[in-house]
Amino acid sequence: MTDKRSNKRSVITLILGLIFGSILVVMVLNGGMCERYERRMQRQKLMQEYLNSQRKR
Repeated sequence: MTDKRSNKRSVITLILGLIFGSILVVMVLNGGMCERYERRMQRQKLMQEYLNSQRKR
């Protein structure tokens, strides 16, 4: 009986570990919120260029 329980626990632990590992790999390979960050940096750069052009006038 305890042998079946330990087998069941190890299978559950293995499945949860695989799910966690796959999510972690997807997040690392995707770069998190890379696209949002790039757009935000682009907006900041454009705003800085605009402000610099206004100062030169």
